[in-house]
Amino acid sequence: SEARTVTIRTFDVGGDKFLSYLDYPKEDNPFLGWRSIRLSLDLEDVFRTQIRAILRASVSGKARMLFPMISGIEEIRRVVKLVDEEKEKLDHNAIAYDRDIELGIMVEVPAAVPILDRLLRYVDFVNIGTNDLMQYLLAVDRNNKKVAIHFNVLHPSVIATIDQIVSVCKRFDKQLCICGEAAAVKESIFLFIGMGVDHISMVPSAIPGVKQFIRSVSQKDAQKALKACLEMEDAGEIKACLTEYLKD
Repeated sequence: SEARTVTIRTFDVGGDKFLSYLDYPKEDNPFLGWRSIRLSLDLEDVFRTQIRAILRASVSGKARMLFPMISGIEEIRRVVKLVDEEKEKLDHNAIAYDRDIELGIMVEVPAAVPILDRLLRYVDFVNIGTNDLMQYLLAVDRNNKKVAIHFNVLHPSVIATIDQIVSVCKRFDKQLCICGEAAAVKESIFLFIGMGVDHISMVPSAIPGVKQFIRSVSQKDAQKALKACLEMEDAGEIKACLTEYLKD
């Protein structure tokens, strides 16, 4: 049978995810602080060890590396340089690895969206992290009950931003996957189908229901709905439109 691909995301800690053995600074805004790729690039020795481990594991099956929270070209340049250096070390020691291992980025910081065409020069694939992308785009702490009502996957800016990311990836023929809470919401999935998204990641328990839902809808309808929603003013209007399309 065809080998399945394992996508390994490098350290994605900080924000609301911590490791007991790391000494974190006390931060007023941890989601805007020392986390994910920033932490990895500061702890370069630890990061190199992780990169090397993934490279060595890549001979046992199809693997690829995914780097979280990329917000600028200088970050991905540094990452690619580290990967190349670790490959050279493995070559020097005659240790096998997949020479064609693919590199990808999480697009979850809004700053990455306008420069995505340039970021794609350095990577093979993209994952959209909808949870963080929405949090940063809407300036809403998704864990704060006081403002949770504003964390809305059908906000026009969220839909327009994801549509823009999908369009750029299609233009440059880069594989794209959508992850996070939005990937299990039927209205969102319907819009993703309209955008032409091929890969969606979700918790295993959601897969049967989502598969059944995708089989039950038409891509032409999804494209029409997306076009209409991209012109709408607020999440309520968008929700009403999609409810109309998705009613039995």
